[in-house]
Amino acid sequence: MGEVTIEIEAAIAKLKLDKSIISKIDLQYNSLLYFELLAFFVKGNDRRWWWEAFKSSFSFKRLDYPPNSFSEIIPNLTRKVWLMIEDDQEPFYPIYDVAPNYICDILNECFGFEYYIIDKDYKWLLCENHHGSLIGVGDVLKEHNLSLIV
Repeated sequence: MGEVTIEIEAAIAKLKLDKSIISKIDLQYNSLLYFELLAFFVKGNDRRWWWEAFKSSFSFKRLDYPPNSFSEIIPNLTRKVWLMIEDDQEPFYPIYDVAPNYICDILNECFGFEYYIIDKDYKWLLCENHHGSLIGVGDVLKEHNLSLIV
């Protein structure tokens, strides 16, 4: 298990979040989903930083701490999303099925790393990179956040 995955698992345990709130996608499906998401959102081959080659993206205005704004940014807080974490010690990035209102709490318990929040219908993707930039993909996300986009 990679360092970032250990961090996430420790945060889940500390916050006492059960599987109805967050669960890690099993290894076999995670691999399939990872490469399917990669093909859908990114130009070219697999790469460490997906945000460098999104097929279409936009940038958010600089936010002090982006996770604090997720309750406003994420279009639908009642539907679970995928949280994909950059863990380069894993063969591909681990993906969690998670209720979006808990993502900020989880990230608050962790050190900084890149992550992707992805709509399960592939309509949008939200990424915070290692520069602290918040990057979005998808018209649904863009239209929901017009006042926050550069």
